[in-house]
Amino acid sequence: MTTKQLQKIDVALDETCKQDQILIDKRGYYLYYNEPNKKRKDIKIHLHTCGFCAWGSGRNIKTEAGRNGVWIGPFSTKEQAEKFAKNIINPDNLSTHTCC
Repeated sequence: MTTKQLQKIDVALDETCKQDQILIDKRGYYLYYNEPNKKRKDIKIHLHTCGFCAWGSGRNIKTEAGRNGVWIGPFSTKEQAEKFAKNIINPDNLSTHTCC
């Protein structure tokens, strides 16, 4: 899905609906960490409505966690995600994805 489509879904979520509450609870910032490619690819911080992130599920349903990377989050703020990445993962290559 595109970022616009995900944002449209996010705006339409109803806090009184139990099914919608699942996505509401997953709002925030996510890190995409790809251990096999960590030297070639940056660790990026994404907002939950990013077309790459999609509430931490990613856009490719055929990926395998660990082989293709993993989504870590949600974090309440971008600063929390950055702090986690710096203190726990300790990357030299942390960046914020530009579409978020």
